[in-house]
Amino acid sequence: MPVRSGIPGMVDVARLAGVSHQTVSRVVNGHPGVRPETAERVRAAIASLGYRPNATARALVTRRSGLIGALVVPGPDTDLLVAGIEAAVRAADRTLLVATAAPGDPRAADRLLDRGADGHLAVAPGPALLAALGALADPPPTVVVDGPATPLGPAVGPDHRGAARALTRHLLGLGHRTVHHVAGIPGTHGAAEREAGWRAALAEAGAAAPVPVPGGTGPAAGRAAGRLLAARRIAGEDVTAVLAADDTLALGLLRACADAGLPVPGRVHVAGIGDRPEAVHLVPALTTADTAPRAAGERAVRILLERVEGRDGVPGDVPAAALRPRASTGHW
Repeated sequence: MPVRSGIPGMVDVARLAGVSHQTVSRVVNGHPGVRPETAERVRAAIASLGYRPNATARALVTRRSGLIGALVVPGPDTDLLVAGIEAAVRAADRTLLVATAAPGDPRAADRLLDRGADGHLAVAPGPALLAALGALADPPPTVVVDGPATPLGPAVGPDHRGAARALTRHLLGLGHRTVHHVAGIPGTHGAAEREAGWRAALAEAGAAAPVPVPGGTGPAAGRAAGRLLAARRIAGEDVTAVLAADDTLALGLLRACADAGLPVPGRVHVAGIGDRPEAVHLVPALTTADTAPRAAGERAVRILLERVEGRDGVPGDVPAAALRPRASTGHW
């Protein structure tokens, strides 16, 4: 059957399949009530013509845009969280819109509001962003990723606390009397959870908890914290094991120890959190823990899509943190 030249439309698919354009619309939008053989004929016509549904028209019919919005506060692991989110959104045949925000910028939520996303993911949000989202008159379904549960919706995140706890236990098991901690970004959920896991492991062992050293994130911040700890070690303090709040801080710690003539693991044991891809390639290779951020991002998307469909998705289980002992704590 002849079709028009140019970009094929729904009418062309209907003509080739020998059905009405309403039937084509039902098949494209996944509506029930189309006989299997008819639906197969429509799909064959779509493939033959290379027809692609018009997203705007489809949104008018389904009242869904097919868009998932992610409001992301950059941090040490948010790239891995977003990688998991992207994979899950792509697998669901949706489109991801990402807006980045500073931790204290409540106006960042406005960047997604006029895009008509079916649902939002708030990735590593601070209190100001959560408050801004909560103040919306009619917020779309929302899932918090790497943050606290709120009235907006459930929260899913990496196993920060479990990672810090396992690493602290690992260091204490090597004979250290205590473990010092270089803290993460102040005011963030991940940093607070990692510090809580460190404190819990020390308390379980009856070990003293030294005052955390301010850090943040990044090698420069880790190197600055490492200089302070190295000076205290050289002065005779019991600084023999250090847990950094993330792998990028630990990278700077390793450099500071080398600068101060404190071999790792000969005189100091160093561990990070996150199991970044580069951790195994450092000298010495870094002991760390995988907090499963990709799995957390994927799980968050699945929960959000359930909520978009009107079902109450529950967080479910994200894999527990996995310890990765390496040379920086004497594991060769």
